[in-house]
Amino acid sequence: MAAQRDDVLGPARATDNRRWRGGRGRVREAERAELERLRREIGEKNKRIRELEMERDVFKRCMALWVK
Repeated sequence: MAAQRDDVLGPARATDNRRWRGGRGRVREAERAELERLRREIGEKNKRIRELEMERDVFKRCMALWVK
């Protein structure tokens, strides 16, 4: 599942890298800002997902103890 989250911006990053390496012009400032915003947003969402996964694991353990 982690690999799937990491690949969300893969195409955008590839395009960004291609433009810089290809020498066909620089990425416009607006595009760069959008990519940075999206990367930050993905990072925040991944953090929240990890928190929810930890909470889920705690609840699972609580239920297992409660059932016993």
